[in-house]
Amino acid sequence: MATLIIEGDNDQIATVKAFLNSVGINFRTEQDATEYLLSNSSNTTELLDSVKEALDGNTRTIGLDDIWK
Repeated sequence: MATLIIEGDNDQIATVKAFLNSVGINFRTEQDATEYLLSNSSNTTELLDSVKEALDGNTRTIGLDDIWK
């Protein structure tokens, strides 16, 4: 089995999917994590707030030994 990543606009992706179906190749579509986070206003607010905090330097360092405590 191999993984193939294809990027294109909606029409191009639809064409590729139609071709794959026509030759009997199974495929699945996965949603990008950022796309998912931006898919509703609550998640968008949380993501953008977190990005702003990181850009402002409002972060903390956790050692590997302390990560699961």
